[in-house]
Amino acid sequence: MVQSDDKEALSVVKEDPPQADEDGSSQNLNSRSSYTSKNQLDEDSGTGGISQAKSIEMDNDSKCMKTSRILILIGLLLTGVIAGGVTYFFVSKNEQMFFENESDMYAYKIEMAIQHKTRSLQSIMKTMAVTVASYAHTAVTPWPFVTFPFYEAVASQFRNVSGAEIIALAPLVQGSQEQEEWALYSLGHQGWLDQSYAVAGWDIEPFPIQGTVYDVLDNGAIVKATSDVTMPLWQTSPPPKDTGIINYNLLSNDSVRMSHAAASSTKYGQLGPIMDTSSILRDDSLHEGNHNPESLFLQPVLDLDESLSSTQPVVVASLVASILWDLFLSNLYDSTDGGDGMIGVFQSICPNQDIPQVFTYQLNGVKAIYLGEGDLHDPTYNHLVHSTDLLAEEEDSNVCEYNVDIYPSAIVEENETTSTPVIFAVVMAMLFLGVAIFFLVYDYSVQRRQREAIAEAARSDAIVSSLFPAEIRDRLLNSNDDEPENNIKKQNKFASIGNSNKEFEKNSDAVGQKFRLKTYLDEEGEEAAAANAKAGVVLESKPIADLFPNTTVLFADIAGFTAWSSVREPSQVFTLLETVYKAFDKTAKRRKVFKVETVGDCYVAVTGLPDPVDDHAVIMCKFARECLTQFNQLASQLEVILGPDTGDLNVRVGIHSGPVTAGVLRGDKSRFQLFGDTVNTAARIESSGMRDRIHLSHETAELLHAAGKSNWMLRRTDTIVAKGKGEMQTYWLLTNDELASGVSVEASKSTTAAPLPIVKALQPRLAKTTLDVLDPESSLPPKIKRLVDWNVDVLKKLLKQIVAKRNAENKEKFDMNHPMMMKHEMNIGSDTYVLNEVTEIICLPGYSNVKLEVDPNKVTLPDGVEQQLRLYVSSIAAMHRDNPFHNFEHASHVMMSVSKLLSRIVAPDEVLHGENEEEELAFNLHDHTYGITSDPLTQFSVVLAALIHDVDHSGVSNAQLIKEGAKIAEVFKQKSVAEQNSIVLAWDRLMESRFTALRGSIYSDPEELKRFRQLMVNTVMATDIFDKELQALRKNRWDTAFNINQDPTRKSTIDDDRNRKATIVIEHLIQASDVAHTMQHWHIYQKWNERLFAEMMHAYQHDRLGFNPADGWYQGEIGFFDNYIIPLAKKLKDCGVFGVSSDEYLNYATENRREWADKGEEVVKRMVAKYSTAKDEESSSPVPPVENTSATTN
Repeated sequence: MVQSDDKEALSVVKEDPPQADEDGSSQNLNSRSSYTSKNQLDEDSGTGGISQAKSIEMDNDSKCMKTSRILILIGLLLTGVIAGGVTYFFVSKNEQMFFENESDMYAYKIEMAIQHKTRSLQSIMKTMAVTVASYAHTAVTPWPFVTFPFYEAVASQFRNVSGAEIIALAPLVQGSQEQEEWALYSLGHQGWLDQSYAVAGWDIEPFPIQGTVYDVLDNGAIVKATSDVTMPLWQTSPPPKDTGIINYNLLSNDSVRMSHAAASSTKYGQLGPIMDTSSILRDDSLHEGNHNPESLFLQPVLDLDESLSSTQPVVVASLVASILWDLFLSNLYDSTDGGDGMIGVFQSICPNQDIPQVFTYQLNGVKAIYLGEGDLHDPTYNHLVHSTDLLAEEEDSNVCEYNVDIYPSAIVEENETTSTPVIFAVVMAMLFLGVAIFFLVYDYSVQRRQREAIAEAARSDAIVSSLFPAEIRDRLLNSNDDEPENNIKKQNKFASIGNSNKEFEKNSDAVGQKFRLKTYLDEEGEEAAAANAKAGVVLESKPIADLFPNTTVLFADIAGFTAWSSVREPSQVFTLLETVYKAFDKTAKRRKVFKVETVGDCYVAVTGLPDPVDDHAVIMCKFARECLTQFNQLASQLEVILGPDTGDLNVRVGIHSGPVTAGVLRGDKSRFQLFGDTVNTAARIESSGMRDRIHLSHETAELLHAAGKSNWMLRRTDTIVAKGKGEMQTYWLLTNDELASGVSVEASKSTTAAPLPIVKALQPRLAKTTLDVLDPESSLPPKIKRLVDWNVDVLKKLLKQIVAKRNAENKEKFDMNHPMMMKHEMNIGSDTYVLNEVTEIICLPGYSNVKLEVDPNKVTLPDGVEQQLRLYVSSIAAMHRDNPFHNFEHASHVMMSVSKLLSRIVAPDEVLHGENEEEELAFNLHDHTYGITSDPLTQFSVVLAALIHDVDHSGVSNAQLIKEGAKIAEVFKQKSVAEQNSIVLAWDRLMESRFTALRGSIYSDPEELKRFRQLMVNTVMATDIFDKELQALRKNRWDTAFNINQDPTRKSTIDDDRNRKATIVIEHLIQASDVAHTMQHWHIYQKWNERLFAEMMHAYQHDRLGFNPADGWYQGEIGFFDNYIIPLAKKLKDCGVFGVSSDEYLNYATENRREWADKGEEVVKRMVAKYSTAKDEESSSPVPPVENTSATTN
């Protein structure tokens, strides 16, 4: 136990061992040595023992038993053979079913992958066509006289993403005059070749191109194009090494002409027939040694000028992509889990072909192997075929239809089937064979035992017969009295206890205290102590205790833990402590350090006992260093799970060396305890140290010096004053990093906090580059990335609950690309003036008695949802400005409070603890929590609203934005400017096409979309606490819901009343969370109060605030507590659903108000000293009473 003036005893609790087993080894009641032999009995008694009739009966029984044994043995062997055959049949059948299911899954994966690739090709080519058309729209010259600048740089990216081998641009040139003009144009603009060679890194001097648009005859002759409409090949990626292909009229090829007609008609990209594209593109360097199937993909390029002025788009050019099927079918899926060897039979049916083109590939995940022309799959697997069509949305007579049949092969079957059936059959047969062998062995043992028992029975019968008459003998032999047996057990038990006591007293006299203590620690000797305690020996034996003169004691405390834990759930607090202490325990075990106890966040350990060691101080210092490093690593890792500020925690360590008294205090629960001044001093050394430092006493430093480790230490420049010790000279233990860097001066870490940096909040983090828009996480600092990870984890869990409930209800899900869904998405956020959408009542769904089929934590989100969620949260983080207060860290803090309050929403005790059936309890929970706990979409919406409520906040109030005449103030009609701006920006970002899958998981139909939007709007707008109209709406809603000044004529349904109260709970939840720091630990309140002061001081210093916030900050905070914070905390309690959290928030608010009244003036002075400038001294502006203290300054 740790004995000190101001710390409670630390102890190791040992469980009581079970009572020792009874010792019956000396109680041999069946010893045959006390009986006479059968011959002797026969002579003395004159009897022949067992009668002849009984002997004949026993012989008959023996013959029956032998026959039974033989029959049983034969039956076991036959059963084994039958069981093996049946096992083989069913396991083989099961394995065949498994193979078919696996092949079906592989085929489905391949089908989806091919569909995805073809649609991606179509989408990518369409995007490139729009890119080219957009450039042409801004170009000086009209089509076809368009040359896309830096074509290789752009087209190579599309080519790499799409999997195309070549992408070429071919404009439509119509009429002879335009063809002549094109000839001149192409000769004058062939400089794009030099650009493309440079981008490709080729050192090639381009040859002059053909001066006219030309055709290639069947005999290979080149002639000038004669048709009225031509499509000359112009820009290509990669650039051609043979520039002779430039101006080749692609329409002179029948296949291209057919595909072009289909693409022009449908306005969609089209795949052409299987062909040798080198005969068209004439770049043989790309086709050396390769004659595998290829196709051309033609994407029409539309004239934007004509499209804007007419209803029918005009095709002015084509993007022609060469698709090498070998490459296109590569990397279809991850084959690490199986699937190699699947067969794909591709069929192309084109209008100008009498016979379909068929070719076969073996699909191996990362690589596709061309097997040859025709259908080459194994007909054995015809029943396992999967068929799909490619790009079959549009019907046109000129369109080539592609379909693919996917089959398994012998390779797949060989990989998926095993020798398991044979093994199982053999094992089953061997099992029965083993049973037969066991039966024979057991039977032999039984027979042997039976012979012995018969012999024993014969002797017993002879004894009883010689002593008692026949009728008395029979009664004795048939008696079933258990009392003697019970008495024997009791005698054995008491004899065991007696022996144990004697042995204990013997050992107590024989061994010394150190040996007995070591036995207790090393061999769990407390079990013996507990057993003796039950036997009444404790008071008669000596205590297990001794003095250890040479030890080193460590105290390690988590700095900032109290404030951190005040805003966490109990489970999160224990997650941190268990993770950290488990790591410390492993290190202690490895370094042979003895862990004494943990009290709260304080870890106590000692070296030098129970085994004395000379270098106990060195061992402890090494242990402390490793613990310091481990804690910092774990704190950073746990921030993703436990939320903001976890990575800011540090450990503070104190070490002292000297004698301690150690022992075991026996009793109801045995405890190992430390006593003495060394323990007290170690506690003082720790409490006077600094975070992330190891503090050493003078005594420990001397031991390190004696061990030759003087370079490990750094003398502390100031002395400390410890209770009961006076002034003490102490030292810092240098970490491994400090030793490596050659630290020679006092470490710069200090208990005085540096002032917060004041950053100009002019732009959000999100840069305007394409890279940052596509990957906003790359521009975020490490701490913000950790916050993103945590936010994603919280939102992902809620999304899984949404999906799990939706699956349980079998609710029909709209396709997000469905026109009706797209129309609703476009309409619901079309009104920029968000304030119009604030509603008095949000309609939550009614009670549903559907039970979840699976645990939501085990639900797998649809493909791409988690990635899109991370991208969206990263974008939101990047859209927050670097304000001291209104930043992404504050948004995460608000989100953490919202999550905590949502998890604390409970029903009254009479509901939770009443005698209700499960379904009735679920209904009552739904009713008493106003439906919030039953709807995961509501919870997700409120949590997401907390995250986005300060997006793009400029660091000044709404009033200042209106005063400055900001553009967004005009857009939002001088009402709730910052809040409306945050909703619009975050909503527009969510509606982007790259978040389609994410939106599909959040809401599945227009009704859910509407509720999601209402929840987001109402929740974010609730953070504007200064708008008078919103205040009046909230007050009226509260009065109506809780019958204050209620209009007797008002009529309302039960659902309206419940939804009204749910709306109130949600608004108060977000309002309380927005100022949660005022209702949390004093240190948390100080941190965010200082940040808000810094932000407003920054605004004042840059002429964006009309008064000096320092002038009335102290009184303003008191007014804010009295007029808003404490009444808000009381309303949380009045809502009746937040359980103990409402009391917790009210208590913290009251306590913080009291501490601010006592210490606030000094705090303000320190903040003014940090953040004031010369301008403050010149200002004497009056101070508004409350607004300067609001944590929701907008």
